[in-house]
Amino acid sequence: MKVKKHVVVAGLSMYFEGLSVRATQRQLDQLLGEKVNSSTIYRWLVKYSSLVSKFVEEEMNPQTSRFWHEDETMIRVRNGGVKRADGEIHHAWFWEMIDEETRFLVASHLSGERNIDETAKIFENAVRITKEKPITVFVDGSNSYDRAFNKVFFTIHKSGRPCLVKRVGIKARETNNIVERLHGTLKDRLVPMRGLKSTKTAKILLDGYVVNYNYVRKHSSIKKTPAQAAGLDITNGWSELIDRATEDKAKDDAEAKRIALVVVKA
Repeated sequence: MKVKKHVVVAGLSMYFEGLSVRATQRQLDQLLGEKVNSSTIYRWLVKYSSLVSKFVEEEMNPQTSRFWHEDETMIRVRNGGVKRADGEIHHAWFWEMIDEETRFLVASHLSGERNIDETAKIFENAVRITKEKPITVFVDGSNSYDRAFNKVFFTIHKSGRPCLVKRVGIKARETNNIVERLHGTLKDRLVPMRGLKSTKTAKILLDGYVVNYNYVRKHSSIKKTPAQAAGLDITNGWSELIDRATEDKAKDDAEAKRIALVVVKA
């Protein structure tokens, strides 16, 4: 890093807690006396969202209750997603699946459409990331969930197959309010961004949002981060995650170079 790490960490935290890039720029100047170009802050967001997201997906093993709630919400993407009939605004779908007990966001998915194949991907991502299958998944009343769920879990023996429960009464255990509140958190974060520029940058920044939600931001109802509730010992947020992800990447790069040299010599 050309800038001290604590400045980068502060910038990431400010942005994912709700400030725009330019507001983050002003706060770094006023609070830390660091004059940083807004384009530099944006590069931090893209670089470390991608780096850390890849690391936690591959290396972390959250222990969840396996009672998962899933729902999707429409978000604005200026140069991607689905074009409205008036041709003025583009939208995409952001899918989120959250664990009932730990509030860990077990999987997310960004898509331009809402069909069976895209619905199936959120189930596939959740199983891949957590390395376990759910006991029960709670969803809303959309018919696409049945076919997508069967597409992913059909090969599992009936006695061990997860249960799909469609949302019922507002006060019942099968309510999907947990994930709907999560959508509210996401929308609060998206307001200062005034819409995402493209599906590519949207995917990267939303990955960063997921990291911040799971590993950095303490959940008000459980008084700890969802990662800590899921048994993951991350106590220093972005700073610790960047260190560990950078070290892991350096090891992977060194191993790739070693293998390349062996191949050349052979």
